Amino acid sequence: MDDLIQLEGFAKKSATQLRDAIQDAKNPRMDRFLYALGIRHVGQRLAQILARRCRSLEKLRSAQRDELETIPEIGPEIAVSVSRFFRQKENRQVLKRLQKAGLRVSQMPSEKNGRPLSGKTFVFTGSLENFTRAEAKNLVERLGGRATSSVSGNTDYLVTGENPGSKLDEARKENVKIIKEKAFAEMVGRIR
Repeated sequence: MDDLIQLEGFAKKSATQLRDAIQDAKNPRMDRFLYALGIRHVGQRLAQILARRCRSLEKLRSAQRDELETIPEIGPEIAVSVSRFFRQKENRQVLKRLQKAGLRVSQMPSEKNGRPLSGKTFVFTGSLENFTRAEAKNLVERLGGRATSSVSGNTDYLVTGENPGSKLDEARKENVKIIKEKAFAEMVGRIR
């Protein structure tokens, strides 16, 4: 924070937002992380399939080509591409450096666990005390809901933290249900 505040154009609020964004980026959901790796033939849909079937990055990294081919949507060419990616020394080194820097890839939700927030849309505003934005977003998505960055008539809940911004006014105009972070934690705690 001290280093960021010293930069030209950075006040405490913008430095806090940048720091929080960097921290949030350290906890990507597995399918999004796989897609971002740029593995040949692996788009968003295949990244989701691989993440759901393998459930963890470690399991996917150690999966053999023939194991990957047992997944109905994965053919030989894709299986070769994925297994080759994780065998390459340069890629293993990059993943190791990311983990050393604090990257923690979160697991995909299991389809069997139910999706109690299915169809619900959440927006977060203000500084959250017990969640990073990425953690809160991943939690909502793991439970079947959707987390967006802007309030609209389709928003079901606005979750407010410390010093909420203009989203609070927008939520009031749109008659969106406004809840505090504590109420959100209780809501997801009951169904996690």
